[in-house]
Amino acid sequence: MNNMKKMMLVALIALIGWTAVGATAQPELSDEELLQTMDFMRFGGYFAGEAPSTTFTVEIIADRPDGTQQAVVQVSFNANAGIFRIDYLTPEELTGDVFIVTNEEVFFWNPDLISPIQVNGSFEVFGDATVAEVVGIFFQGDYNITGRDFSNLDGVDTLVLDLEATRESVAFPIARVVADAQTLQPITLELFDASGDLLHLNTFEAYSEVDGLPYFETQLLDNRIVPVNRTLMTITNIENTDLAESLFDPNELGN
Repeated sequence: MNNMKKMMLVALIALIGWTAVGATAQPELSDEELLQTMDFMRFGGYFAGEAPSTTFTVEIIADRPDGTQQAVVQVSFNANAGIFRIDYLTPEELTGDVFIVTNEEVFFWNPDLISPIQVNGSFEVFGDATVAEVVGIFFQGDYNITGRDFSNLDGVDTLVLDLEATRESVAFPIARVVADAQTLQPITLELFDASGDLLHLNTFEAYSEVDGLPYFETQLLDNRIVPVNRTLMTITNIENTDLAESLFDPNELGN
């Protein structure tokens, strides 16, 4: 993700070409262009503005048979380094807990720890929402396309891509994305373990824009291992800003 802004511009060009001619042009797009465009449709709004960092909040509501719980986290993203940071805003008992997410590693720290510990992208932040899902699952660079197909979902022509992770550090080794065939806007994302068991079904329920750039606003996560568990994630307060590099350094946690 070090060249993410450049990748987003390339994806935007691909998107413009796609929407101008419709789904019949899809075979002309390379695998990389498809993945870039689907990333752009979900995360383009994170790159509005010229500052090197972006912050946004994620409201997480976890519905369980015994009740509903809620948390709010702030996600900070250093676009130059491709590093994310997650800080809890609520509930109070989790404030002070921090995740730092690099391209290969995930670090967790809270005030009870002497030093950060290393976890992985499938570590749960709140409810069933994992680190990878909270910061966003980017396709380009993390996945290869292993299959393409066309389908129809509730009257919408769709493109279905089967994806396989490019390295072991990717949180979910197998994925399947269903996108609108005209716009390449993802509709659902299925996440599997290495054995092919479906873990999560994510539905992108609402999209919005920042300065004309799209992003997914609301995502519903269905736990397919425990089907009664549902987790809703809503993104708000996207801001382009300039943050200190030290905020993204795992060695600085607790100092």
